[in-house]
Amino acid sequence: MYNLQNNFNPQETEFLSGDEPIKIIPNFTLNQKLVFLNGEYGPFQPSIPIEVPLWLALTLRRQEKCQITIPVWLSVEFLQDILKEEKSRKKLSKLHPYFSEISAQLFEHAPNDINDFEKVRTLVEDVWNVRASKIREGIKDITNTTYCLSISDLTVMERELLKPYATSALKNIWLIFNSGKPIKRPNFPNQPETTTNTNTNTIEEEPLIEKEQETTKRTLRKFTTEDMETEQN
Repeated sequence: MYNLQNNFNPQETEFLSGDEPIKIIPNFTLNQKLVFLNGEYGPFQPSIPIEVPLWLALTLRRQEKCQITIPVWLSVEFLQDILKEEKSRKKLSKLHPYFSEISAQLFEHAPNDINDFEKVRTLVEDVWNVRASKIREGIKDITNTTYCLSISDLTVMERELLKPYATSALKNIWLIFNSGKPIKRPNFPNQPETTTNTNTNTIEEEPLIEKEQETTKRTLRKFTTEDMETEQN
C-alpha cells in the first residue's frame, strides 16, 4: 500500500527514474552481455540500437560510448501539442511518469543528442509552469467544503511535491469543518477506529480553529510555481 505520509525528494525520484528503458546507439563492440541485478544487457554492436535502462545509457554517454535516442515525448512537435492541450483544458494531460526527471538528466548529460535543444528545453519549462498553475488551482478547490483532492495524471515529481501541501491542508480543513461535532476519525493502516466528541472545551476550540485556518492559508500560499521549480532544481 502506498504511504501518503511519506514522500520522496527530487533526488530520490530521479534515482527511481534510472530504471526506465531508453534506446541507445553504441559506438563500441562488446560481444558479451553486461549482467546487473536488474537484468542483462548486450551484446553491443556499433550503430545497432539497443534498449538499456536510463542509468546505463547516461553512464555510456558520459564516456562517449553511445548516442542516446531521445524519446518522442521530448520532440518539439510533441511538446508543442502538449502545451496547447494543457492550455486548452482544465485537467492535466497525460505525460510520461518521469517526465521531469528524465528530461532534466538528458538536458544535462546528452544535450547534443536532442534536436533543437534550446527550444525543447523552453517548451518543457512552459509545460511544467502551466501544469503547476493548474495543480495550484486544484489545491484551492479543497477549501470548498470538501474532504478529498482529486487530480489525475500527475507525474511522479508533481505527486511528491504536491503531497505534503495537500495532506496538511486537508487535515486542517477536516479539523475545522468537524469542530464542535461528534466526529469519527478516519482509519489509517494499523490504527484502531476512534470516535472523538469535540463539544468539550468549546471555549478553548475557537483559538484552535483560527490557528488551523491560518495554517491552511499559509500552506496554500506556499504551493507556488517558484516552490516547484526550486524543488526540481
